[in-house]
Amino acid sequence: MRILGYLVVGLLGLIIFMVANTVAWLPAGEAKSLRPATYDTTDARRMAENLAGAVRFQTVSYSYEQAPDDVAFKGFQDYLVKTYPNAHAVLEREVVSDYSLMYRWPAGADTGKKPIALAAHMDVVPVPERGLADWPQPPFAGVIDGEGILWGRGTLDDKGLLISIMEAAEKLARAGFSPDRDIYFLFGHDEELGGNKGAAVMAKMLQERGVRLSWLMDEGSAIAAGVIPGVKSPVALISLGEKGSVTLKFSANDDGGHSSAPKDYTAASLAAKAGVAVTENQYPLVLDEHLESFLKAVAPEQPFLNRFMIANLWATRGVLAGELAKSPTVAAFMHTTTAFTMMEAGTKSNILPQYGEAVVNYRIHPRDTVEGVVARATEIIADDRVMVEVMGEGREATSLSSPVGEGYQTIAGTVQAEFGDIPIAPTLTVQGTDARHYDGVADGVYRFMPLVVGKDTLKQIHGTAEHISIEALARQVSFYEALMRASAGSGTP
Repeated sequence: MRILGYLVVGLLGLIIFMVANTVAWLPAGEAKSLRPATYDTTDARRMAENLAGAVRFQTVSYSYEQAPDDVAFKGFQDYLVKTYPNAHAVLEREVVSDYSLMYRWPAGADTGKKPIALAAHMDVVPVPERGLADWPQPPFAGVIDGEGILWGRGTLDDKGLLISIMEAAEKLARAGFSPDRDIYFLFGHDEELGGNKGAAVMAKMLQERGVRLSWLMDEGSAIAAGVIPGVKSPVALISLGEKGSVTLKFSANDDGGHSSAPKDYTAASLAAKAGVAVTENQYPLVLDEHLESFLKAVAPEQPFLNRFMIANLWATRGVLAGELAKSPTVAAFMHTTTAFTMMEAGTKSNILPQYGEAVVNYRIHPRDTVEGVVARATEIIADDRVMVEVMGEGREATSLSSPVGEGYQTIAGTVQAEFGDIPIAPTLTVQGTDARHYDGVADGVYRFMPLVVGKDTLKQIHGTAEHISIEALARQVSFYEALMRASAGSGTP
């Protein structure tokens, strides 16, 4: 009984400690709100008209087999020169692979500071004919409606950011701003196809010239509002890296025959069994330090039990990881995902198939590799009758940049200066961006869009009715101006 008593006292002491830890480190707080936007309405309207003009150039990426529209892409290049004369008076401009643009804003004096870069892309995805009816305005007309909304393909992904960078540069140049470090603008023309002829070539050029960036910022995550369950505050998510991907084909061959006299397996069943085996043996879920930072950032407005779990991860990590993983969206940030997506076998119901294949797509977490995915799948399947092959080219995940690096801290500081005292947290981008090509030429590569996005916003990207408000565009321009001043200002006008 005495031992039981000690155990009870010890347990009570542990609970008291964990409660005190919660109160001390993650006290309850109120939901934060965005700082109201302040901007000159006439100037903002002019910016929107400039973006509308950019939208009208149909710089669509279809495939590498279909050449870019030379008139549209070169017309867009000329449009930037004509629209932003002050910026072009101070920027050095290079055309790369016929259509991508590399700008360099040279430092006014040699301060020894490494250059920085802002990236965006000028190409957009096609608009399917079947979706045209769902657009309130034609997708390439660049219409600004009576509510101050600009409709058009690329307003979000990604001409809106490109034009915002150029608007900020134009404003700074007009004011006589002289950066104390080189600033690069890297505008790709084939991001929607993988960036192999745009960003990849520009990254190689920088490397060959001995340019080492302190940091680079590209599209990716944003300010999430009403997207995260249980969180009322807008949360600025700054991505530290992005997932890779690989698609594996599991195939099997057999003699075939009539279905009236089957063996205990067929080529179809072998392939299917392989697909099911890897699906049922998912990668382990890991609640890492970056997800931990995110949880702590949004914790103050969470119920006490949630804050209790987050504040005491040394004891609750496994349980909390399991709870978080119940959301497929959250689980995708915690591990390499495995999706059995396609199956092919057989020609007729009474004929044993001579060939069967299963196709499985993996989205690779930065802690894993393409080679490791292939090896793990082969080990799980453990059947010499099944061939494991990589379809196409696998894409490795990027490295994870530091959340305490100069780039992250500068971006985070500018977010709070422009949008208010909202939570900021690191995250991982699950889609591909041009940023991955610059991993080898920058100390830090971050992905962030100075844009408040909700559930409806996410549906527009690569979808229908893509649009941006004049207010949102004005905030983007203000953010980029503040970011350049904060990172390369040194007291200049």
